This record gives sequence, C-alpha cells and structure tokens, in this order.
Amino acid sequence: MSDEWFRLVPSFLFAVMVHFAASSTLIHMTAARNNSTAISDRLALLAIKSMIKDGPQGVLTSWNDSNINFCQWEGVTCSRRHQRVTLLDLSSRGLTGTLSPSIRNLSFLRWVWLFNNSISGKIPPEMGRLFRLQDLRLQNNSFTGNIPASLTNCSNIQVLHLGRNLLVGKIPDGVGSLSMLNLLILHGNILKGGIPPFLANLTLLETLSLGNCTLGGRFPDVFQQLTNLRRLAFASNNLVGSIPPSFYNCSSLEEVYLEKNRLTGTLPSNLGSMMPRLSVLTLYDNQLTGNLPPSVLSSPQLNQLDISQNNLSGKLVITSRDSCNLEFLSLSSNSFGSEEDDEMKFIDDLSICRKLLELYLDYNQFKGFLPESLGNLSTTLDSLSVAFNYFSGDLPSSIGNLTGLTLLDLSSNQFTGTLPVTIGNLTNLCWPQNGS
Repeated sequence: MSDEWFRLVPSFLFAVMVHFAASSTLIHMTAARNNSTAISDRLALLAIKSMIKDGPQGVLTSWNDSNINFCQWEGVTCSRRHQRVTLLDLSSRGLTGTLSPSIRNLSFLRWVWLFNNSISGKIPPEMGRLFRLQDLRLQNNSFTGNIPASLTNCSNIQVLHLGRNLLVGKIPDGVGSLSMLNLLILHGNILKGGIPPFLANLTLLETLSLGNCTLGGRFPDVFQQLTNLRRLAFASNNLVGSIPPSFYNCSSLEEVYLEKNRLTGTLPSNLGSMMPRLSVLTLYDNQLTGNLPPSVLSSPQLNQLDISQNNLSGKLVITSRDSCNLEFLSLSSNSFGSEEDDEMKFIDDLSICRKLLELYLDYNQFKGFLPESLGNLSTTLDSLSVAFNYFSGDLPSSIGNLTGLTLLDLSSNQFTGTLPVTIGNLTNLCWPQNGS
C-alpha cells in the first residue's frame, strides 16, 4: 500500500468528521425549529380556548397543561410528519364566546370547522394569514361585522361556508380571485351591494348560495363560464328583471332556488332540455309570465317543482316519457287553464309519477270536471288541493283510490251532486280544527 494512501487517510477522516458534525448540527436545528413551531401551535390552541366558553359536551376539557400532546386534544388533528395542527373541528359542540386572533399562528391549518355553535364577535382578519387553508366552515353561528377582505389571501381555499350568521356589508371583491373555490355559501346574512359580477371568475364552483341576504339589484349575466355549477340559491334577495340568458347554459345544474324575488319575463320553451339534470326548481313568489314549458313538467329527472305565486297561464302539457321522479308539484296562485276540453289531461300524464307526495293546483282558472284519472295518481299522494278554481259536476268516484291522502282541499269550486261513497276509503284524512 503506497505512502500516498496513508497521507490521504487523515484528510479523509477529517472530512467525514466535519460532515457528521454539520449533519448533527442541522438535525438539532431542525428539531429545535420543529419544537418551537409545535409550542406555537399549543399556545395558539390555548389562546383559542381562553376566549371560548365550553359547551355541555366538555370538548375543551382535554385542552390543558396536564395533557402536553396537543395533537391528542379533542377536535384537533395533526400532520404525521410535522406534528402541526391541520384540522380544527369543534363543530356542533354548543360553544359560545369569540374566536381568538391567535388562530393565525396555526399556520398548517387546512380545515377549520366551527359550524353549528353560538360563537359571536367578528371573524378575525388574521385568518387571512392561513395560507394553507382549504376549507372554512363557520356557518350557523352568530358572527358579526364584515366578511374579512383578508380571507381572499387564502388562495388555496376550496370551501367557504359562512351561512346563517349576522354578517353585514358587501361581499369582498377579492373573493373573485379565489379560483379554487368549489363551494361558496353566504346565505342567511345581512349583505348588500347586489350579486357581484366577479362570480364569473369562479369557474370551479359547484355550489353557490347567496339566498336570504337581501342583496337587491338585478340577476347578473355571469354564468357563461360556470359550467360546473350544480346548486344555485339566490332566494329572497329582492332581485329584479329577467333571468339572464347565460343562466340557461348551465346544463350541469341540479338544484335551483330563485323564490321570493321580483323576477319577470318568461321561461324558455326548451328549459327542460337545456338543464337535463334539474331535480329541484323553485321559482315561487316572483312575477313570471307566459306558459309553463312542457319540457319542464316532462323532465324525467325533476323531483320538486314550485312555481306558485306567479302570473303564469295557459294549458299545462306533459309530453310522453318513460319515467317520472316528481315528489312535489305546486302550481298554486297562477292563472293556469285553457278552457279546452282536455285541459286536465296533464292529470292523466301524472299517473306515471309513482313517488308523487304533494300536488297543489289551487287558486288557478281550471274549469270543467275533475277527470276520473285523478284516482290513478300515486297511492303515496299525501296532499291534494284544487281549491279556488271553477271545477263543476260530480267528484270522480276514483278519488277513493287515493288512500294515502291526509289533506284534501276541494273548497271554493262549483261541484254538484253527492259525495261518492268511495270517499270513505280516505281514512287518513286530517280534518280541519278550530274553524280553519
């Protein structure tokens, strides 16, 4: 073995020793840093506890100094690698108090679920520093003040649910930059400023609910790019004007809630084919005019349709179909009726709807006889009202087939003759009390 090799050995050993020393130092520094951030998480959790009054379930009992491992505290979930808090789930625990700004120090938080409590005060603007946040659910509390504009810094957020609080003011414009959002629910607050046009930017949205916010203004034409939208709720917002054309291009929509506004105009004749997945459509208490498109009543996917309290008119037509999923149908308080001999033929076509539970035809302009096919409706039918129309003649004996009825309202018509004996089959009827 050469002398040169022996000369190199000390240098090699020295390099190895330096490497291990550096690695050891780095390991100790990393451990110290991790320990420091872990302590920060623990202190943040204790600060949150200090401002919240525990509920009857005692969820915060485990949050104490005797249990030093905060990752084992109830409602807290940590990441395996870093042992940092990633989920804070204190939902439905009967909590009161306010939310501490120290929540900002839980910098690894991805999910914050505090819904179904009675937490009050303002939503801390410091939450805008939770850059990893993906899911924020604060619904059904008593939060007040504005929606913090700082929340728009949480660019990874996918779920933002602040519904049913006491929030006020405008929806921050920066919400339009949260391009990852697939659920935005702000309903049941006291907001203003109309429905914001920046919604057009949220192309991943699947659920959008701004109902019962008294936002006012017009129904915006912002739906061109919202091709993933499945559930839309703008109810009770004092919206005016007609439903914009781009709305009808949302062919993925399954549930639409637009009731209690002041919407005008007519419904497109091919609405049913434009929205083939539609299962719920509620448009009651608006000012819509024209006919109800046959494509709507004929939709095999439709489960609930409520267009009561509008100014719709004309003949109701259902085209042939192989299936029917209807459970609830309310056409009340319109001007339906054509005075044609077959204006009640749609009753025949409803016989295929074997899941139908409630049918309301009251306060319209229907005339003539109730058809015998009435008795072919589903035996699961629970409520039937044809009150305040112009029906005449005898009641069809087939009405006795509807043995599931608990409510039957035939009042304020022009029926004659005697009640059919078969009406005695309706043993589940609940008779009005107290003069009602």
